[in-house]
Amino acid sequence: MGSSDSNKTKTVVWFRRDLRIEDNPALAAAAREGSVFPVYIWCPKEEGQFYPGRVSRWWLKQSLAHLDQSLKSLGAELVLIKSESTLDALLGCINATQATKVVFNHLYDPVSLVRDHNIKEKLVELGISVQSYNGDLLYEPWEVYDERGNAFTTFEAYWEKCLQMPLEPVSVLPPWKLLLTSGRIAKCSINELGLEDESEKSSNALLGRAWSPGWSSGDKALTEFIEEHLLDYSNNRLKVGGNYTSLLSPYLHFGELSVRKVFQSARMKQILWTKEGNSVGELSVTFFLRAIGLREYSRYLCFNFPFTHERSLLNNLKFFPWQPNPSHFKAWRQGRTGYPLVDAGMRELWATGWIHNRIRVIVSSFSVKVLLLPWRWGMKYFWDTLLDADLESDILGWQYISGSLPDGHELERLDSPEVQGSKFDPEGEYVRHWLPELARLPTEWIHHPWDTPDSVLKASGVELGLNYPKPIIEIDLARECLTKAIFKMWEMEAAARAAESNGADEEVVDNSDRIESLAIPKVILKGRAPPPCHTDSSNDQRVPSFQNATNNMANRKRSKSIEEEEKPSADNSHNLLRAGTSRADEDLCSTAESSSAKKQATSGNSFYVPQSFSMSIGNAYQCETSDSMRPGHDQIDLEQSSSKDGVGRSGD
Repeated sequence: MGSSDSNKTKTVVWFRRDLRIEDNPALAAAAREGSVFPVYIWCPKEEGQFYPGRVSRWWLKQSLAHLDQSLKSLGAELVLIKSESTLDALLGCINATQATKVVFNHLYDPVSLVRDHNIKEKLVELGISVQSYNGDLLYEPWEVYDERGNAFTTFEAYWEKCLQMPLEPVSVLPPWKLLLTSGRIAKCSINELGLEDESEKSSNALLGRAWSPGWSSGDKALTEFIEEHLLDYSNNRLKVGGNYTSLLSPYLHFGELSVRKVFQSARMKQILWTKEGNSVGELSVTFFLRAIGLREYSRYLCFNFPFTHERSLLNNLKFFPWQPNPSHFKAWRQGRTGYPLVDAGMRELWATGWIHNRIRVIVSSFSVKVLLLPWRWGMKYFWDTLLDADLESDILGWQYISGSLPDGHELERLDSPEVQGSKFDPEGEYVRHWLPELARLPTEWIHHPWDTPDSVLKASGVELGLNYPKPIIEIDLARECLTKAIFKMWEMEAAARAAESNGADEEVVDNSDRIESLAIPKVILKGRAPPPCHTDSSNDQRVPSFQNATNNMANRKRSKSIEEEEKPSADNSHNLLRAGTSRADEDLCSTAESSSAKKQATSGNSFYVPQSFSMSIGNAYQCETSDSMRPGHDQIDLEQSSSKDGVGRSGD
């Protein structure tokens, strides 16, 4: 590094979900080139309907404070800014420091893709050098494609290709020293960001007993898991009670841990155990790496198919007759469905902001298949309440459960909570912990109290319908209703097709989104040049864009599946969201609801990020249809993953 600050590049380092100093490509590049101005910009208005829930904001607050201390130890500090506009805040930093460059690490969710691209375009127009890096994935989404250059649409094929690709070694050591760029700018204290309301502090205090946010704590958690728990991961990963999995997903979501470091640490153990002939350890690592792969795949799907937060990938639910029943949704959220394993899971989520991945699958399946609630309701509630809330992972999980992915659950598959309880909580310990009213019930009845003899119920202190609810719907009836709904879906699709063939599609089909009727649009990744706004880096972030597709129809997973999930009307979609976060539900008051509801009001649309995605981000590469694009039939056994494993927990 040169001796004069005037000869160095002054760089604004824009932190987001990369809150670490180790293996942080953007920070490292800026430190090599000159002086740095680290900044975190909190812009609630731009978060819209995806404003983080209480527990997620608690984690963010602790993590920012930890990062600030780490940067100060290197000679810099983290500048915190609360703003109405991220772009305006960045321009303020540039003007205050006379910086000539802005660097950041990529994000892949639909909201960030649009925002980041627009910000990059504006800065480049103003003559500011902009460079972005991969700080969140093993491989960028545009680097992984099949032999025809198309994006993968099944996890197995995607992950098999990833495992065959070379991986760059982790740059473990952080910068030994940072040279801070000076500049006078209005900045906030950590408390002034408003991440934690006074009313939330007493509840948040309990979180600190179980979790320790921050990159150094994440590093310790990784070391502890690799050395003490990874060996038995294959045997313990499905135990729903206790801490048998890695507990790394919050650290990975906020970027406190480098996913490359996690992957390589586990891979080194696998090589060692393979040489030793330790088949159990080798299998454990395979399962754990698969969990990491699912997290990767969640970003891959969101990047290549940025509509998946609002429509199914298979476009097969357009005519599905969802039952938007607020009272059923409330009973599900409160853990008052009458099915013990479901209720225990929802009460644990309500109380702690955390549930095991297997429980996430069980409660989400119950919501979609038993209660026929729209999958986006559940996805939004998970976003509001989970400590490790991760939009891409939740999209993957809820689409998987609702039969919206080529390798997900079939829509008609409905698993009995009673059977699931016997399988994953055989002694009933998990249920007894979270449902104390059933604590004295014998194990043989714990997962189906409605069959319990009256004398046993009385001796156990259980009064069905009083201190514990009767089943909200019988499973056999739920199966019947699901089957009827699927047949109704097929009938409506057939009617729409008939009307369309008669030229009357406007009367039957929702034409507000005239992407043509496709099973899955083909995304071509190979050989596409980066958009013109890219500057310094050949590895800079590309942005997907959907052009109007041709009328060619892709083959479907099942002959009866449909093209596209129907969007609710604006009024209906607004009401659906409020059903999950209504302030009138004082008796529910979830872990996320103490202050997020009023923040969510900043978004005019309840479930949609910027419409006309292709118009807002330009034609980086092309999407088109193909009759040869047949969705695969290999089902992802997401049991291989676990909620605490770096996957984005969303499905199992």
